[in-house]
Amino acid sequence: MKPNLVAVAVLSVLASEIVCAEQSDPVQATEKIIVTANKIEQSLSEVAGSIAVITGEELERRGHTELYDAIRHEPGVSVTGGAGRPQNITIRGMSGNRIAIVRDGIMNADGYGANDLNDKVGRNSFDLSNVKRIEIVKGASSTLHGSGAIGGTVLIESMQADDYLLGKDFYADGAVTYTGISDKYKLNSNLAFRYNNINSLLSLAYWEGKHTRNYQQDLYQRELEGHSVSYQLSHFLNDEWRLNWSTEWYREQQYRHEGSGGIQPDGRWNLARYYEDSYTDEWNISLGVEYQPYDHQWLDEMTAKLYWRDTQDSQMIDRLYQRPNQNNLLIHRRTSEDKTFSDQQLGIKFDISKQFHTANVQHTFVYGAGLASNYYERTTQTHRAQSEQQEMTTHQPFTPARAYNLGLYARDNIELRDWDIAFGLRFDTHRLKPDGNAIQNLIPEQSINSHQWSPSFSLAKKLTPHHQAYFSYSHGYRAPSYDKAYGFVSHEHIPLTPFIIIPNMDLKAETSDSFEIGHKFDSGQSQAYFAIFYQKFKNFIDIKEVGMDGPNTLKQYQNISGVETYGAELSLSKALTDVWQIAAKAGYVDGKDDNGEHIRSLTPWEGNVEVSYDSQGLTSAFAWNWASSMNRTPTCINEFNQAVSCASTESWHSFDWYITYQWTPAFTLSGSVINIFDNEYIRYQDVAGIAQENTRYSTKPGRYFTINAKYQF
Repeated sequence: MKPNLVAVAVLSVLASEIVCAEQSDPVQATEKIIVTANKIEQSLSEVAGSIAVITGEELERRGHTELYDAIRHEPGVSVTGGAGRPQNITIRGMSGNRIAIVRDGIMNADGYGANDLNDKVGRNSFDLSNVKRIEIVKGASSTLHGSGAIGGTVLIESMQADDYLLGKDFYADGAVTYTGISDKYKLNSNLAFRYNNINSLLSLAYWEGKHTRNYQQDLYQRELEGHSVSYQLSHFLNDEWRLNWSTEWYREQQYRHEGSGGIQPDGRWNLARYYEDSYTDEWNISLGVEYQPYDHQWLDEMTAKLYWRDTQDSQMIDRLYQRPNQNNLLIHRRTSEDKTFSDQQLGIKFDISKQFHTANVQHTFVYGAGLASNYYERTTQTHRAQSEQQEMTTHQPFTPARAYNLGLYARDNIELRDWDIAFGLRFDTHRLKPDGNAIQNLIPEQSINSHQWSPSFSLAKKLTPHHQAYFSYSHGYRAPSYDKAYGFVSHEHIPLTPFIIIPNMDLKAETSDSFEIGHKFDSGQSQAYFAIFYQKFKNFIDIKEVGMDGPNTLKQYQNISGVETYGAELSLSKALTDVWQIAAKAGYVDGKDDNGEHIRSLTPWEGNVEVSYDSQGLTSAFAWNWASSMNRTPTCINEFNQAVSCASTESWHSFDWYITYQWTPAFTLSGSVINIFDNEYIRYQDVAGIAQENTRYSTKPGRYFTINAKYQF
């Protein structure tokens, strides 16, 4: 029986059991999940929208060390790449920098790569060791997070000293993790202490390993090592004011001695030696204040933060070539490339919240503002040496640019009897300007200004104490990006299909309108969430052919009339007894561009079913993951410049087993077996938009193990 048919049967039985459970269910209630994605605390079952939550405890117990591992089983969400490779998030058909990643209130660095693939620089410039939870907002959320949150938002909240101390004056722990997916060993430790009115937290992590492997284990071998150091300090000035300071340094470096030879402008050369040294380095420093007044007359809480982030990505590749000359003697050529990408940000933001009642109506009102400045630069230096001839060139695929953004927002959550109504509105003004010499290959460049109003609205109705129906609308916005507006990239040496990408200073901001209707059931022991969604994107930026320059095709990023995505998601869980629980998830994403062609980043029907046990310090779970076949693919261009169908995938399934045992109150041991039956398969998201002949290396890993041991002092 096909995996999707089995999944439908399981979901149907589980759904019927949940409906019947409303009558009488003596089983102990499961823990309520609280989310803060809308700037206020709400139960997950009461939020009018789809939000996925992954806790830091779950990441630790399951040995997840990469962003890829953490969210790979959430319907409608996927991550490409892995350890040693750029990682990129897709939510409901949107990917790249159309997904905002916000860590502790600060926007994460952009990725970089062709056509939003981010295949050169990923979004994974942080460590997961000290994560408290990850909230994934599915759909546009520019009302609260501004430009970039056009397709979805990933909110990452870090642990604070208070989360460890819990009324004590000292806390320390140490943990070691091994994961076979990348043969990675990781050590991490946290030290928290309280002295008078000061709380501090020092978090350290070190890891070394290899790249995320495929099933055949025939990818280029990479060795990687990295570390993360963060320090937080909180000073309680009095009972109302709290001063916060934090600094973080993340660095991951990788090496490899295998690679491709690339293309040489004067014909074929044989690669004799290859060496690559690359790293991602990020600094974060912030100074913040929290204010909670006694009287609550004008506000309940105010937070403000001044922050600075510097993200640097570097890749150095050294190649030695050889080939015979006309006298059949070997001649050598050495080339070295040094590619850097810089994303720096300086900003200030504040948020204020206030609860009040008027005429038996409760309001939770939040508002705030943010001002940020970003600097972006990408530089490639190439050195070529042959015999006594040497050549040095410097190229920038886009003009270095600065972006300035000011955003003001407000949101009111209204509770009226069985109704929950929310209104939100944000105004952003954005300015992108070339830095320094504003001429790229004789093309004068100019500043690009944009502004946008981003409204949101949701309506939820309590049908019964356990049932809620809702409708939500949200607007998304993404200002024109530096690489597409100011990009000038020559691919003149590509055989058969040479092309050049030219700038476009007339780009308009991309926008989206996200609609969702859903139903949520939560009796404490059983939960059932169902949603269908539709997203319409306007002024979508995509690459188009615009002419010819001799033998070279001219291409340019342009606004197209629109892209739409739509789909459905289902999440079910039921406590069978006080110790046994079953849960299931499924989702599907479809969509087309303005020409009626399927877009690249869709997903087939996929999901998982998990049975778990939790009693007396022992937690265990058995998971079945599945996906249907996928043939809703766009058109690809092969190496002969012919239009062919992009890669499709077959249906697949895999099984995982997780176990955690708390040996003592201080010592916990966790382990897992992933892909128990060593199935070979390809997940569609990993080959979306590439030709079928290029999918050989995209298989998922075979069976592997993880283990985590943690001791609290």
